[in-house]
Amino acid sequence: MAALRTNTTIARSAFAAISRRALIRQAPAAARSFSILAKTDAHPAVNNNTQFRQQRQQGFATSLADFSSKMDDSLDEAQQYMDEGVSFLNNNMIPLAMSSFQKSINVRPTGDFQSSINAFQESLKLSPHHADVHTNIATAHIKLNSNLEEALRHLQAAANIAPQDAEIQFNLGVISEQTGDLDGAINAYSAAVDLGIDTASINLRNVKTKKFAKLAKEAEFRDAQN
Repeated sequence: MAALRTNTTIARSAFAAISRRALIRQAPAAARSFSILAKTDAHPAVNNNTQFRQQRQQGFATSLADFSSKMDDSLDEAQQYMDEGVSFLNNNMIPLAMSSFQKSINVRPTGDFQSSINAFQESLKLSPHHADVHTNIATAHIKLNSNLEEALRHLQAAANIAPQDAEIQFNLGVISEQTGDLDGAINAYSAAVDLGIDTASINLRNVKTKKFAKLAKEAEFRDAQN
């Protein structure tokens, strides 16, 4: 397991440093859409139970023991792909390495978000103006410990690097709203609307309503003090 996590760090670092969109576009729901993530991300135990029920319904596992056996098999298969990818990477065979790494992640996603953060931080040292690396770090912070402040910091960096990226602007709006930065959320949602995300107009209207209610409450409080 330790070897798999170590090699996964190598793999994710390679993804981030080599190809700007590879990891992002292969897993958009996990990497880019915080509004969906915030609504559907469940506790690991819930996710595991859901996964077990789905696999049981599909006939992949008829008992807990069978399920456990299949998970062990998937771990072995993921390790094989990971070792293969590291071998390709050591021989500078980048496309083959990326293909093997992705196969490993598809077979057995590790959920090792701290390792992902560490890997992407290393990638930033090589490519500090890489917007999608900042976005991935933001995602990992949310998945790991709901660290919205760190997520916001990296999304702001991503938006500064790629201001015309509609998805980044939308996600920045979501996290700004959740951290209470209503003005920042309004600016980001407005940019997302201008860049073609029509559904952002709903978020924009809602956050403007929140701001109006906040201002009205503050005015009421001031009047009460006079």
